[in-house]
Amino acid sequence: MPINISFEKHTLSNGLDVIVHVDKSIPVAAVNVWYHVGSQNEEPDRTGFAHLFEHIMFKGSKHHNREYFLPLQEVGASINGSTTTDRTNYYEDVPAEYLELALWLEADRMGFLLDALDEGGFATEREVVKNERRQSYENRPYGLASQEIRKALFPPNHPYNWQTIGSQEHLDAASIDDVKAFFRRFYSPNNASLSIAGDVDPEEAVKLAEKYFGDLPPAPPVARLQRWAPPMTHEVRLELEDAVQLPRIYIAWVGPPRFDADEPALDVLMSVLGEGRSSRMYQSLVYTKQNARAVSAYFAGMEIAGELRVDATLAPGATLEDVEASMFAEIERLQNEPPTAEEVERAVNSLEAQYVHQLEQVGGFGGKADLLNFFNVFTGDPGRLNSDFDRYLAVRPSDVQRVAKQYLTPGRVRLVVNPKPAVVAAEAVLDRTVQPGPGRPRRFEPPTPRRIAMAGGVDLLVVEKHEVPIVVAGVYLPGGAVLDPSDAPGLSAFMGRLLSEGTKTRTSTQISEEADFLAAHPNIGVDRENVIASTEALSRHWDRAIDLLADVVLNPTFPEQEVDRVRRERVTDLRRLRDDANAIAERVAGGLLFGRDSAHGHPISGREAAVEAFGRDEAVRQHEALFLNSKPTFLIVGDVEGEAIARQLETVFSGWRGGQAPAEVPASSSRIATTIYLVDKPGAPQSVIAAGQIGVPRNHPDYAAMTVMNMAFGGQFTARLNMNLREDKGYTYGYRSRFDWRKSASSYFAGGAVQTAVTKEALFETMKEFRDLHANRPIGADEFEKAQLGLIRGFPPSFETPSQVMRRLLDIAHFGFPDDYFSSHVARLEAVTIDDVHRVAAEHVDPEQLSIVVVGDRATIEEPLRELGMPIVHLDHEGQPLE
Repeated sequence: MPINISFEKHTLSNGLDVIVHVDKSIPVAAVNVWYHVGSQNEEPDRTGFAHLFEHIMFKGSKHHNREYFLPLQEVGASINGSTTTDRTNYYEDVPAEYLELALWLEADRMGFLLDALDEGGFATEREVVKNERRQSYENRPYGLASQEIRKALFPPNHPYNWQTIGSQEHLDAASIDDVKAFFRRFYSPNNASLSIAGDVDPEEAVKLAEKYFGDLPPAPPVARLQRWAPPMTHEVRLELEDAVQLPRIYIAWVGPPRFDADEPALDVLMSVLGEGRSSRMYQSLVYTKQNARAVSAYFAGMEIAGELRVDATLAPGATLEDVEASMFAEIERLQNEPPTAEEVERAVNSLEAQYVHQLEQVGGFGGKADLLNFFNVFTGDPGRLNSDFDRYLAVRPSDVQRVAKQYLTPGRVRLVVNPKPAVVAAEAVLDRTVQPGPGRPRRFEPPTPRRIAMAGGVDLLVVEKHEVPIVVAGVYLPGGAVLDPSDAPGLSAFMGRLLSEGTKTRTSTQISEEADFLAAHPNIGVDRENVIASTEALSRHWDRAIDLLADVVLNPTFPEQEVDRVRRERVTDLRRLRDDANAIAERVAGGLLFGRDSAHGHPISGREAAVEAFGRDEAVRQHEALFLNSKPTFLIVGDVEGEAIARQLETVFSGWRGGQAPAEVPASSSRIATTIYLVDKPGAPQSVIAAGQIGVPRNHPDYAAMTVMNMAFGGQFTARLNMNLREDKGYTYGYRSRFDWRKSASSYFAGGAVQTAVTKEALFETMKEFRDLHANRPIGADEFEKAQLGLIRGFPPSFETPSQVMRRLLDIAHFGFPDDYFSSHVARLEAVTIDDVHRVAAEHVDPEQLSIVVVGDRATIEEPLRELGMPIVHLDHEGQPLE
């Protein structure tokens, strides 16, 4: 697999590494900064500091003493950060002319953050992090399992003993002085790596890095722990109770660190064992014995040690003893006999595909800028990006057997999560205060697909994109879940799930094995108004991947035994949704807006009672209606040639002429007076709020104005909702608004997960923001300009990867846009005025007609909610009234 990502590396006098990579495919510059500090650098009684600091770094600095996001989102940038055990990273993907702005901001917080940090900002971000812990760990099914496993795998004095998120107690105990000391120790140029990638001039990029970072002082070198993989001599057995439907068993071992000689063989081992439907544990436990609903296996190499983990979620009625015995039977089989050469090749193909897919993006998490920093920080050589995967090509079956024997030993942690019983109730003259303006603007012309007429009146939309050897293919079909029979909600999704369970020439197992071998899985996505059958493959696997997709789409046989198995799995999955407050809120909210049993309101995945009645005949009829008798449009993006791909598609899909597009199913557009619909989730540490109403369809003339309005109201980090409920109040980890755009009536929702104790206050603020938007405090000129410019300048990155371009082609096919529709997208946004935004907010958003779903601990939150003076209706987890 030839990879040749060119770069330059420079080291400034203060120790900062600067890496520059040029990629002019889109006019975007990616700025990516890694600090070599993570939770391993914390003290055992002050955990969570590294992650807390990730948040504090967005609060502002001496020469930009306001929200870090503000000037970047104004120019359409994508911004984020993350923390692991070993590093903290930050990135900004900006229009190329704003490279200097991103560097100015990054340098100012590296050098001058403490000048702006005060008790108020520190306290707010501490509450945000605590809410993140509640949302991502305490209120998530099985969310605390990893914490308990880490405690048992590593001794108390080992820096991997605790989770990166830290503990609530340590966060409460943290002082601003603790945080400042942490910053001074680790946030220095000689403990950082700066990667600049994209449409940049290398010489100019290095000069700008020197200008803004060059005079920042270094700190004393950080003492580094070396390899420390503590041996375990016996099995540690743990049990944990959680609010889940199904038990889950985890087995974990201590492994070697990242870049150890055994890392490739361990990755292959865990892939063979538990990655994909053709893996050994899936075939044994999920497919054949059907005593597990899901399995997984992975190796996580970290800087000083690693973790190997396998887990299985028990199927209803299965015993823990049987599942555990089956898991160890597959482990022992690999220890006693090496995997086949084909299994190893399949695993390597999958790992290769994951590796190459990261190179589609210049920025973001895992893009080229990020990977250059990854290899620079942990190996000292960014160029290892081009050669690191060669290690995996050398893995042999005997290597896999050896590491299975060496690492999967009796010294391990065994954790069982059981369902909780039901509960009732620069230069010296540099003026850093001057925010840089844009540099030379770059012109961007979004790709217009070629439309090629194929045999049988079928169209192909194709975009050639040759930067990476990847091809994405889709078959678009109108219809989707709106075509479910009224008494069979979820039938289309059920049928779509069965397409990969057997064809005229392939069994379910053969499909799984071939898809895993190619790392190209047929995916059947059933949406409300359409179906997309797709695959994504490396170019060298393209011919086999498209042949597999065609077989799955055209020739399913719906074997009775697979229908029975999948039906049981679907019913189990639907029951498990009761564990997830966000899933409950989403399912209930749609039914409230459009009608619980309507074509637009029933859950796409169905309901338990309906799915239990599905059989083979229903699946066959739905396949004929949605696929064989419908009118397909082919969508191809990637490393292909248009005419050649058209001829190939005519061959592999020969005989499929398609029929007529189904008639559109209209949606109800009625609204009712604002009402709270309360769904009880006893003991929940957070409440999920979803306040929504029916909105205009995607093709409405007000679409562009509504998009700008939403951007200012709740569509980004610095929008009103998030700035109020997260940044000002600290109620939540994130609070946003969004449209679900449809051909028929769309929906508009605002909300998020908030701490249980402030549910009433959070809903009060939500209603206040809706009323302000509608009348009391309409979007201001500054807010309007920032939202509009953010959308315009953030438009080019939405065409970066083949998958992103595919989504644009899907819009063209589904909404009937002209092929060059996106060429005028920016002009439509530019034509929006602030008066348009005020008008659409007044006409289309009504705070007195909101359906508000609240999923939380009724015993705690109901009485405070009644103080808001709105009617409250009690619903079950499926949206049925209880009283």
